[in-house]
Parts: sequence; C-alpha cells; structure tokens
Amino acid sequence: MVIQKQTDSLRIAGEIDKETFAIKCSKRGNDVYWWRVDKRLRFLHELEDHTLFDPHANMKSSNVIFATLTYDINRCSIREAWENIGEEFNNWIRNLRKKYGRISYLRGWESSQKGYPHIHVLLVFHDCSFTVSFSQLKNNRLVYRIEEKEGFEKSWHSFVDVQAIRKMRDGISYVTKYMTKTKYESEKQTLTLALCWLFEKRSFAVSGDFHEWIYAMIGISSYRFQSDLYGHEIELRLSWVFIGIFSASRLGIDQNEWRKTIDDRQILNEILI
Repeated sequence: MVIQKQTDSLRIAGEIDKETFAIKCSKRGNDVYWWRVDKRLRFLHELEDHTLFDPHANMKSSNVIFATLTYDINRCSIREAWENIGEEFNNWIRNLRKKYGRISYLRGWESSQKGYPHIHVLLVFHDCSFTVSFSQLKNNRLVYRIEEKEGFEKSWHSFVDVQAIRKMRDGISYVTKYMTKTKYESEKQTLTLALCWLFEKRSFAVSGDFHEWIYAMIGISSYRFQSDLYGHEIELRLSWVFIGIFSASRLGIDQNEWRKTIDDRQILNEILI
C-alpha cells in the first residue's frame, strides 16, 4: 500500500512537503497480521494478575466466566454454520444480558477439525457473580464450575462448557491462545483463518466497554488517540493521502520489508500518474 504524507511547509508559504511511503499490507496469517493482532491484545498480557476469589474459602464466587460454545454438526452444513454463527452468538449474549445485566466480553472464533465453528469467550459480568460449586482437573489444570450453568445453556443450541475464572490473566490466556500465533502454527489455526476469510468473519472481537472495565479494575486511566501507520499520534497539520496498492517488485523493494520511503523518481512518476 502506497501512501503520501503531506504537511504544510514552514519554509515557503502555501507550499506542501510530501513524502511517499510503501507499507506492507496485512493479510490473514502473514507477519503484519500477527503483529497487528499482538499489538491489539498486548495491553491484556501486560496487566498485573488479578485474583477474583480464594480457592480455599468456604464460599467462592466470580463475576468472570470463560465459556466455549460448540456447534452440533447435525444441525446444518458447515457453510450454514459459519454464515449464522455471528447472529447466533449475538442472540446468546443478548439473552444473557437480559438475565444477568451488563456484560463485557473478549471473543474469538475457532474451527473444529471438521470445519465447524466454535466460540471461545471471556465474559465479565458487571451486575452479578456466580457461585463456584466444585472444581475438577481438565487437561492437567484445575477448572472451577458454577451452579448457574443452566442459564448459559438455555439460549444456545449445542454444548456449552462454562468455567469460573479465579485469576484474570488465566482467563485472558484461555481466549487469546486461539487468536495469536504459536511457535508451531497448527493446521487448525490455518483452517480457522481460512474459514474466517471465506465467510468474512473477524477472527476476534472486543466489546467496547471491555477496555474500560480492565483499566477500572486495576486503577489505570486509559488514554486513546488516533495514530498514523507508524503508531504515532496524528498531528493536526498533517494529512495522509492514499495512492494505491502495488506489488513489491513494481516498487523495487524487498517483499519482506514492512515500510520504506520511496524516493526513486522513476517509480514515483509511474505510480503517481
């Protein structure tokens, strides 16, 4: 992607300084894509751990739940499942909000080995907590179960796994491991990205108030600003102009380079026509 930075010249009144840049585009699964996902979720991994209940207490409760929504393959075709999964999730979370009040969430899709969608979601309940009834070992880790599981199953058509979260960092890790690249990329991860692309699904979503809740929980005030493609805060006297999409070879750069200033006059004459 070629863009041009234009700023008012301080040297000559009415003149505009121009710089032209090539920026490697993000495509599902490439290095820029994984960098953007990591950047979007980095604030979660940098948080100090927050304990929600004492496992040795007589009465235990948590307002943070990790749920996995599976998909019954006998319901419909893979295409129908992926086409409907977004609306079905929205209906499920809407019914939960009617029953339990305000909910913030961090959600990710995952494809099963057969190609059907699963949903992994971390739910933060603002107006209620859930009673931890017992714990059990699952995949060599201790999992906490709640008494109110039935409330999570009524509005979903297939199996629902529900866990109470004791440490916030654990809950975040459970969800983000399905969104971020591992050292050895699995076939299932590749399949998930391919199906998300095919059916035009975002691989993950963060509800608008999830950030605010996280920062409020740990007592940090958030600061947001609009940034350019370099991550710098945008200046009022600066404009970015989109030029077009070109191959790396046409721009005369290494395809592995993420950003490069284009100063070759011949190339500029060709792409700026």
